[in-house]
Amino acid sequence: MLNGVLTIPPDFSRRVLAKENPRVALIEDNTDTFVSSTLGATINGMVSAYNEPAVTATRMSGQATLDVVEVYPYVPYIQYLLPGSVVMSIFMMVMIGGGIIFIDDKARGLHEGYLVTPITKFELIAGFNLSGTIKAVIAGAVLMTLGSVIAGIPDPFAPLRLLRLLTVIVVTAFALISMMFLLMVRVSDPLVPRATFGVLNTLLYFPSGAVYPQQGFPAWMQAIAAVDPFTYAVHAFKSLLLKNTGFEAIGFDLLFLVVFSAVTMTAATLLFRRTL
Repeated sequence: MLNGVLTIPPDFSRRVLAKENPRVALIEDNTDTFVSSTLGATINGMVSAYNEPAVTATRMSGQATLDVVEVYPYVPYIQYLLPGSVVMSIFMMVMIGGGIIFIDDKARGLHEGYLVTPITKFELIAGFNLSGTIKAVIAGAVLMTLGSVIAGIPDPFAPLRLLRLLTVIVVTAFALISMMFLLMVRVSDPLVPRATFGVLNTLLYFPSGAVYPQQGFPAWMQAIAAVDPFTYAVHAFKSLLLKNTGFEAIGFDLLFLVVFSAVTMTAATLLFRRTL
């Protein structure tokens, strides 16, 4: 992930020797305030150290100065939190409409009806996952649209941006619903998923970078973030909502979520038992 570029002009050394106010520029990704502020402070410290000992001032300063160039318009914190909020809304519907439905059906004895049908285990799981995905997509799309308007996202109804956002919402919803079904495929007690929801929220949401940049995490939390589907969904939404990028900037995020969905669907199919 590229957070900033330090540009040193070709004539920098000449201007230092000639005491003609030499300048360097930091071009930064200002969509993450924490990272951009840290970068600016670090480079300013390097420039200050470079300028010691101070040179006697003349008409033109001989000390190097730093120009900070922000690539994107100012990003308020409410906009910074929007991507994580959209992913959380999807996850809330996933928890309700994912594997928990199958567990409730087993508790009420309704699963006997579809277990005797001739459909395969994969088709049965795919049906549950698709139904939960539709609910999660609706929740995510509504919050994304309303949140973009409330947070002041520039040009929130651009057709291409909406298409890209909808694609990410669908892929994210299916990945999370597949994960939930895998976690609950062998569970029979309806209280178990409800008891684990709080743990899953904490374990998936906070390491994703939705609230604080991952560069400041300890090593063990960065390891969790590397395999957390929330991480890639949040990054994709940040790229589209805050930077208005295209699919080329979120290609790896989509690839990870698609592969994650395939792996969890396969594992859930292998673990599913067509028995009462």
